[in-house]
Amino acid sequence: MPEDTPQCRGYDFNKGLDYEAMFRSFLTHGFQATHFGLAVEQINMMLRWRLSQETFDPSKETDDMKDPKVRATTKCTIFMGYTSNMVSCGNREVIRYLLQHNLVSAVVTTGGAIEEDIMKCYNPHYMGDFKLSGRELRLKGINRIGNLLVPNANYIKFEDWLKPLLLDMLKEQKSVTKEVTLSKKEARDLVFDQSNGGVVIKECPKRESLEKAQVIGIEGKLVLGNIPVENHHAALSEHFNTNASVTLTVIVPGVVWSPSMIIRKMGEKINNKESCLYWAYKNDIPIFCPAITDGAVGDVVFFNSYKNPGLIIDTAKDIRKINEMAMNAHKTGMLILGGGVVKHHICNANLMRNGADYSVFINTGQEFDGSDSGARPDEAISWGKIKIDAKPVKVYGDASFIFPLLVSQTFAKEVARRGREEEESKK
Repeated sequence: MPEDTPQCRGYDFNKGLDYEAMFRSFLTHGFQATHFGLAVEQINMMLRWRLSQETFDPSKETDDMKDPKVRATTKCTIFMGYTSNMVSCGNREVIRYLLQHNLVSAVVTTGGAIEEDIMKCYNPHYMGDFKLSGRELRLKGINRIGNLLVPNANYIKFEDWLKPLLLDMLKEQKSVTKEVTLSKKEARDLVFDQSNGGVVIKECPKRESLEKAQVIGIEGKLVLGNIPVENHHAALSEHFNTNASVTLTVIVPGVVWSPSMIIRKMGEKINNKESCLYWAYKNDIPIFCPAITDGAVGDVVFFNSYKNPGLIIDTAKDIRKINEMAMNAHKTGMLILGGGVVKHHICNANLMRNGADYSVFINTGQEFDGSDSGARPDEAISWGKIKIDAKPVKVYGDASFIFPLLVSQTFAKEVARRGREEEESKK
């Protein structure tokens, strides 16, 4: 064997109970303990990377990226994915910690993770047993998630909470015709777009809510529909120049909701510091949920559609948003708990940039059935979802206990490091 080949060796408890040393020893412990140690290294590389570590590349970077301060503060874009059972169990509090301390850039999850985060703000999940009778639980109105129990009453509370929010969203979705009065200065700052056959406000610095609004009249007298399109801007400019203020009649387009916009609104409304959604809202971290209607959110949307039809959920907005996040990132990392849609959605976004630089998968999936959930990272390399020269890690096991341990050796230490730096800067 080459002289520098690591030797298999575990932790010696005769040296005392030193958890830090024990976790470090995992690298040479073998099997999944070694994969755990490698995962720690991968995540720490995501957290420590700065653009200042790279040489300026004029073929890929703009001149503003030459600034040493900009390079020193440009970080790795970290995509985190987790399935709903991670919020069902105690990992909800661990995930909330990451969002609270702004440690990830974006999240992809499934429908259950959205509803259960809100539900837990009002009522807890309870400990049960894997062996409890499904028949008896059903008769009692109790749902089982592994060895956790969720009463039907929790879902009823969630429905009561979500229904008014969906009604508000439906109202905001509808376009509104209204009159707005602008000062002469505000009017002169307007920038118009006539590319689609009408006059649309492209920029309105003082009134961002008017951006994308179509102008159909001035002072109730000038109806632009009676003037040739090519003369619209001239007619508006002339009116602005001769009046101290101007009242425009505009059609303000309604909001078209994407899943991440809905989740952001939910986080704003819940206003609860125990919530993952709340901290994502506070720190402007997008939570993407392509399967948002696959669960209780979808149930409430379904029920509401009979009495208040018409709500549109636009997934196209979100696929563009997450893909562009990956494409515009200087470096990306993937941390994915579980499989299915969350794993593929993040990997596919990174395909748009020819692969992620750092990757950690934690799941129990096997590759023999050809599923993406069970696929090893090397398969993702073949698709261009992970870079060819990357060193991705898959830890085989239950994330309910692996993930908190992983956070203790990575993200928690990063928060402590930032705290020390902040204290030093005050001296």
